[in-house]
Amino acid sequence: MQMPAMSTSRLLIRPTRESDGPACLDIWLDDEMGRYLADPPRALADDSYLNFAVGIESDEGWYPMVAIHRESGAFVGTCSVVPTEDGACWDLGYCIHRDYWRQSYATEMVGCLIEKGKAQGVKSFTATVACENAASNALARKLGFRIWKNDGSFRKKGTDIIYRESIYRLEV
Repeated sequence: MQMPAMSTSRLLIRPTRESDGPACLDIWLDDEMGRYLADPPRALADDSYLNFAVGIESDEGWYPMVAIHRESGAFVGTCSVVPTEDGACWDLGYCIHRDYWRQSYATEMVGCLIEKGKAQGVKSFTATVACENAASNALARKLGFRIWKNDGSFRKKGTDIIYRESIYRLEV
């Protein structure tokens, strides 16, 4: 299942391809960039995880995307949409490569997903953020999200690291 490619002033946001797997893993499994993700540390990633992108073009139930810099062609980050069964709500996920932190790329990427959803009649958006992740919490608030649930937690796969989480919601 794939969503059509989208563009912003600086980004091409397109469906993830099998060939994007290594670039995605370089972000998610990095100790710094993947710190607040549920993904395991690189040393604990098993073969099925390391091969997540095999056949990804035909995955169903979610829309995995990558963000590519329009001028340089550089890999900027990843994002995803998981719609509810009725399509009225999209759960958003995102991660930006450290080379693009603090330059509003996450705002641009997630904002583009929100605009695409609104155009398709989506009524609300959610995003789960580790409470300790100051940058992601600030991004959610900047885009108009409000804390919807604040009593959960998640474990970083393969570790004893547990993060408290806030689930943000944006009603449109």
